[in-house]
Amino acid sequence: MTWDTDAGPRIAFLGTGAQGASIGADFALAGLDVTFIEQWPDHVTAIREKGITVHLPSRTINAQVPALHLCEVAEVKEPFDLVFLVVKAYDTKWACQLIEPVLAKDGLIIGLQNGMTHEDIAAIVGRERTIGAVIEIASNMWKPGITNRQNDHDTSWFALGALTLRPSRAWRPWRSCCATRARWKSSTISARPSG
Repeated sequence: MTWDTDAGPRIAFLGTGAQGASIGADFALAGLDVTFIEQWPDHVTAIREKGITVHLPSRTINAQVPALHLCEVAEVKEPFDLVFLVVKAYDTKWACQLIEPVLAKDGLIIGLQNGMTHEDIAAIVGRERTIGAVIEIASNMWKPGITNRQNDHDTSWFALGALTLRPSRAWRPWRSCCATRARWKSSTISARPSG
């Protein structure tokens, strides 16, 4: 997978409830090109008006992120290189069918869900465009536009295969959305932390 080194990958978070919004905010604050796609109309409106607010135990962060309602996906003109799928596991298939037309030809869908859904994702977009992942944060949401992260990690941690990766605000977008010196190739990621 390659993308313009200045612009970096075009990233979507499909499903921006408590977990998706919390993780997506970290990516946005890292300077990456992130778009939220959500089905809750009040949540989309709140994000458009005030950004996404994430309350952590010791501080609060806010990120300004473009937000689309599900019905607006059909209007997307430029495909996404990476789609982080953060919907409930039972919503995997329809969500993949929704986003597949706007996924780049060499794009990837990363399932960050409450269950290993990589087989369901692969059934829609193909194995070479699928990554299964496990997140290591806990969040909840009671009001649109506001999520509460239960732990005080500076950024969201998640595991892809045997690798543990995290977006860092210090990493440049061209290095990756997930890890410094990371290389996305087919359905595998190799990563080596920098000095």
